[in-house]
Amino acid sequence: MRESIGGLFLIKIVLIFLVVYIGFMAIVINYGKFFRYKNAIINKIEQNEGYGTCEDIRNMVLSTGYSAGDRYKIIATSNARGMIYKVKIYITFSLPLVRSKVEIPITGETRIIETGYNNLEELTCTQSDY
Repeated sequence: MRESIGGLFLIKIVLIFLVVYIGFMAIVINYGKFFRYKNAIINKIEQNEGYGTCEDIRNMVLSTGYSAGDRYKIIATSNARGMIYKVKIYITFSLPLVRSKVEIPITGETRIIETGYNNLEELTCTQSDY
C-alpha cells in the first residue's frame, strides 16, 4: 500500500510539472508573436518616414495575419531633431484556473525621423479608432 501511494504522488508531481511547462511554452510563443507584431508596425512607420494613416497601419497589420482584436497604440512625440513614434502592444493572457486576465504591454519606438507629421495628433492610433 505504501508503494502505491508513493507512485501516485510521483504521477501528480509529473503532471503538475507538465502543466507548468506547457503553459510556460505557450506564453513564450505568444510573446514572440507580439514582438514580431510590434516590429512590423515600427518598420512600416520607418519605411514611410512617418507619413501614413492609422488605416494604412491597420490594413498592414491585418494583412500580416493578426486579428483586429489585438490592441495596440501608436503615439507621435516631438523631439528637437524630429519625430519619434512610440508603439505599445498589449498582450492579454487568460488564466482559466484563476479566472482572471493578465495584460502585459510591450513597447518600442522608432528611430528619430526628421520628416513626418508636424501635428502630434495626426498619428495617434489606438484600437478604439476602428
